[in-house]
Amino acid sequence: MEMSRTGLMLIPALLLAVSACSVSTEIKTRDVRRLQIVGLAQSLAGIPYVYGGSDIDGFDCSGLVFYVYDCFGIRLPRSAREQARIRSSVKLKHAAAGDILVFKLKKIWHSAIYLGRNYFVHAPNAAGWVRIEELNGYWRSRLYAVVAVLPRGN
Repeated sequence: MEMSRTGLMLIPALLLAVSACSVSTEIKTRDVRRLQIVGLAQSLAGIPYVYGGSDIDGFDCSGLVFYVYDCFGIRLPRSAREQARIRSSVKLKHAAAGDILVFKLKKIWHSAIYLGRNYFVHAPNAAGWVRIEELNGYWRSRLYAVVAVLPRGN
């Protein structure tokens, strides 16, 4: 082992620096994945709503969520109701960009991708298209679960 001018061994210090870098890189990788998911979801705005749709020809709500995550190799249930059952829910105040929002609209389940800063992207209904909306009072009152599919950063 090489000694520094102060007589300290350099290898243990180097190992400490390397392990600190790996933690930092891991957190950055998590953030990058979230940004990629959010970016793809936002880029799909304007695609028409198609009942049962889960590709760029048209989406229903859960098909949009399913498609975006599938593009990154993450397999989710296809229906909004099943997406709500993923066992990793968090409180809304802890929601992060890329999390799934699941709403209960009377007897209908609806899912969307949270973009952060109180906005989400979804395919709302047969008369519409994929769009970005604010998580306002209407949507908040119908929010059933916030599902954190991706690992949380520290």
